[in-house]
Amino acid sequence: MEVPEPTPDAQAVVDLGLKAAAAYGRDDLARRLDVARERLGHPEVRLLVVGEFKQGKSSLVNALAGHDVCPVDDDIATSVPTYVRFAPEASARVVFEPEGDDGGVREPEHVDLDRLGAIVAGTSDGDGAPVARVEVGLPGDLLRTGLVLVDTPGVGGLGSKHGAITVGVLPTADAVMLVSDASQEYSKPEVDFLEQARAMCPNLISVLTKTDLYPEWRKVADLDRGHLAAHGFDVEVLPASAELYALALADDDPEDTQFSGIPALTGHLQRELVARSQRLSARAAASDVIAVADHLEAAFASERVALTDPEQAEELVNRLTAARDQAEALRGQAAGWQQTLSDGVADLNADVDHDFRARMRDVLRDAEVALNECDPGEVWDEFTTWLEQRMSSEVVETYSALTRRTEELAGRVAEHFAEVEADVSLRLEVASPMHVLEALTSHQIEMAREGIGSGVMNALRGSYGGVLMFSAISRMVGLAALGPVVGVIGLLMGRKAMRDEKDRQVARRRQDGMTAARRYVDDVSFVVGKEVRDSLRLTQRELRQLFSDRAGELHRSAAEALQAAQRSLALVDAGREDRIEAIDLELRRIRGLRERARALAPDLDRRAADAGAGS
Repeated sequence: MEVPEPTPDAQAVVDLGLKAAAAYGRDDLARRLDVARERLGHPEVRLLVVGEFKQGKSSLVNALAGHDVCPVDDDIATSVPTYVRFAPEASARVVFEPEGDDGGVREPEHVDLDRLGAIVAGTSDGDGAPVARVEVGLPGDLLRTGLVLVDTPGVGGLGSKHGAITVGVLPTADAVMLVSDASQEYSKPEVDFLEQARAMCPNLISVLTKTDLYPEWRKVADLDRGHLAAHGFDVEVLPASAELYALALADDDPEDTQFSGIPALTGHLQRELVARSQRLSARAAASDVIAVADHLEAAFASERVALTDPEQAEELVNRLTAARDQAEALRGQAAGWQQTLSDGVADLNADVDHDFRARMRDVLRDAEVALNECDPGEVWDEFTTWLEQRMSSEVVETYSALTRRTEELAGRVAEHFAEVEADVSLRLEVASPMHVLEALTSHQIEMAREGIGSGVMNALRGSYGGVLMFSAISRMVGLAALGPVVGVIGLLMGRKAMRDEKDRQVARRRQDGMTAARRYVDDVSFVVGKEVRDSLRLTQRELRQLFSDRAGELHRSAAEALQAAQRSLALVDAGREDRIEAIDLELRRIRGLRERARALAPDLDRRAADAGAGS
């Protein structure tokens, strides 16, 4: 299989832009391109492999990776996320969850590959330490392209709290591959999951596995395509059999290898996912190089206008002075974008907090209704499962809203730069509730329980009290014949006491259940509130740094253009022609750099390419 190099043309163009920035003494622009080159040098396309329990996810990941790294067995299943990426030599390490009240984190531990099955199938590495994820590095052709396969837990189904965790990491994924076997058509949880996934990660892939076990898989595939079309999904259903692929490789059978569907799936991932990601990376790099070329060209273009048309020189200087002052205003603490950012973060923090509190009130209200309709002691396990799922879902919705609103805020801040720079590239780290949800899955919701002996003793006390009271009355009135009646009355009062005690215990369990639910919701709210505030602070710092850098670049370019125009006014006629010739040479070089960048992404705004055409 031919493995494409990661955007070599883009790397060459960025390197040329770095040389140009260094040659013209623009270290600020060089830093911008350093970031672009770092992204190109370490391309990663994260593919989230999801599905219901025992659908063949791990087998499929093993087939795509070319190594058996995920456990495949009828009695065990993946219980921790497994990240499989490229590495020159096979290696693996375990990343642990924070432990204790202080949130201390144990250092990742490198492990042998033969231990991966037991670690991935369990929740500890053998000494009780909770595992957050397993990271595996393998020397595979498909992985070499930058594809990262993430095998997610399927225990409990897509509708479970594990499914909520999967939904929680969707914003960080570049694509999602839903794995469903050929035993039946899509289930409702699978379709519902796709609906959630589409809103946060539009790149969806559907794979129909275990086609070697079910002769009618083509009919199932057609039914799945019908479900996808009915819900407005433009997703191709790709059949695959990891078992047939492994047997074909062992027998060196090219025909069965192709019939397994794995080569076709690999080609699809390379064409539609990896290649597209590389095009997007190249486009982002081209945008940065074009912006750098615009900055470099500004001073030379302004100087040339001043040299060739002295009558417009004074007007040009005035325009450049205004542009410099405008750029200077963007650098100050009182700049409009600074105020927009500060106010936006404050408003976003308040809105997200209010929205989450409203969600928690709805959860508690529904929990109270549910508990009042049953005996919590009989359905407590089912209730806690529902509460965990509901809370996980609400946390995911909160983070989805946070991500969406953060992107909207970044767009509003960028509008302040619209008049002075056409393209401000925003690359924000997307907030993820993964850490919060992982903590929720291990949280136990405990309710105090009364033993059976307590109810019996209360019933005996009620019965004994009744017998004692009526016996005393019968002796007082001298009716010894009431003795048997007193016994019956005692039994009836004992029965009533047992009913009353049972009702009291049910009411007590309901109260204890609500107390436990409130305590759980409070704990979740405390964690989510802290995580959301931290995320917003990091986003604010990231946006402030990004736009401060852009404002600095704009100010320096405007100032240098103004200085160049002012210098040109002092040149005598004898030096003007030589200077114009030198400027034209530099402009040709800069415009050549821009054209090379535009060749990487022809769909970019033509204004960047035509900027100097009329100069």
